[in-house]
Amino acid sequence: MWLALGLLALASVSTGQLPLRCDSPSQWEAHYEMFDPAEGHQFRVYGRYHYDKTNLRKARFEEVDEGRNSSYRYLEVIELYRENKRYEIDVKTRQCVVTTPSHDFHVHDVPLEATFRSYFYLGSSAVEEGSIEFSDWSYNWRERSYYWEGSFTTHGCIPYRSNAFNHTTFGARFEEFWDVTPGISDPNVFIPPAQCRS
Repeated sequence: MWLALGLLALASVSTGQLPLRCDSPSQWEAHYEMFDPAEGHQFRVYGRYHYDKTNLRKARFEEVDEGRNSSYRYLEVIELYRENKRYEIDVKTRQCVVTTPSHDFHVHDVPLEATFRSYFYLGSSAVEEGSIEFSDWSYNWRERSYYWEGSFTTHGCIPYRSNAFNHTTFGARFEEFWDVTPGISDPNVFIPPAQCRS
C-alpha cells in the first residue's frame, strides 16, 4: 500500500513540473516580420531570415516599409559576428555599406534565467492535428533595463515570437517567424557580394 501511495505521489509531482527551457535548432531559415511598436506600427520589415548560431552569422533579405507615405526599400543584410562585420546592400542600387554590428549576436533560445509563463495553441486543440502547442517565456534583466518575451513550439523548440525591450539602447523590437525550416539551404547567403569587399 505504501508503495502505491509513493508512486501516486511521485506521478503527481512529475506531471505538475514546469517545462524545461530549450535551445532552438542551431541553424534555420524562416520568413519573418519585425516592427517597432514605438513607431505606431508604421515601421515594418518583412523578409527571409537565415540564422546560424554555430558560426555566429545571420543573413536577411528585407522589404522595409518605413510608413509615412514612403516607398519600400529592399535590403540584403549580412552580419558576420566572428569578423565583426555588418554588410547592408541596397538591392536596387547594389550600393554596399560596411559597418560593425550594433549589438552582440542574439540567440533565438530560451534564456537560462527565463521564467515559464504558459502554454498556448495556434489553431484549434479541438481538431485532431489542427493546432500547434507553444510554450511562452519571459526574462527581465533589470541591471541592463532589458525585458524579453518569446514563444517556442513545445516540440523542437522552434521560435515563433520574440519581443525585446530596452529603453536605453534600441527601444523595442517585435519579431515573428513562420515557415521555419532547420538547416541552411544555401550557405552562399552569408558571403558578401564583390562590391562589399573592394
